[in-house]
Amino acid sequence: MTVGTRPYVGDPVTRTGDAFGRAVTRAWRRGGVSGVAYEVIERDDGMLTVHDVAKYFAPEEGWNRVERLACERVQGRVLDVGCGPGRHAVHLMNQGVEVVGVEPSAGAAAVARERGVEVVEAGVENLDRIRYQFGTILLGGQNLGLLGSRERASAALSALAGAALPGGVLLGVGIDPGMLTSSEHTAYAAGNRAVGRLPGQQRFRIRDGSLATDWFDYLLASPTELAEIVEGGDWELVDVTTDGPRYLACLAHKG
Repeated sequence: MTVGTRPYVGDPVTRTGDAFGRAVTRAWRRGGVSGVAYEVIERDDGMLTVHDVAKYFAPEEGWNRVERLACERVQGRVLDVGCGPGRHAVHLMNQGVEVVGVEPSAGAAAVARERGVEVVEAGVENLDRIRYQFGTILLGGQNLGLLGSRERASAALSALAGAALPGGVLLGVGIDPGMLTSSEHTAYAAGNRAVGRLPGQQRFRIRDGSLATDWFDYLLASPTELAEIVEGGDWELVDVTTDGPRYLACLAHKG
């Protein structure tokens, strides 16, 4: 229902924009403490997941085991892909590691820069402006999901390989969708299989109040599926460390 051109107070109104960046910036302005800002992750089947944005500012002792292990294993200069407001980058820089971040959210990138991180605003498939090559490509958090889909993963992995030194490594944290056993996840996985997609293929947008990002693809792949995805490309899966549904995959650059 509308009155003139003004929406009725009960009508849903969603504006598209940098919802993640807005939530992160609000949390940063209050010192990154909990209880200030939340990101709402909306899946295209209507499932909502809410996270306190304070997790993106958590110190190392608040990370899960595979995230800590990923940062322990970095070698040489690091490209932190999907760096957000700089959780891993700042930690590594404090240990004397040279880090460049990649982040598509302008708001999150601005916060990372305020924290001293060199950041390129870009997505995983658009790394043309990166000025260096790297000994380590880091996809922390759950950022193996940034491979997007089985169809898009090849282009994403090729772009990441182009940013890596010969003999470099890709350290990526992922989620094994086979270990997500709620009825919402199993039904969604079954729907994916029915149309020929990998069971962990997801489509999300991030919301902050009435503001939402564009919809984007996010891939939860098991270690076995990841090995199949990288086969024949620029990377070889050489090691997997599991921690419940999370795992750290180490890929070696074939060049």
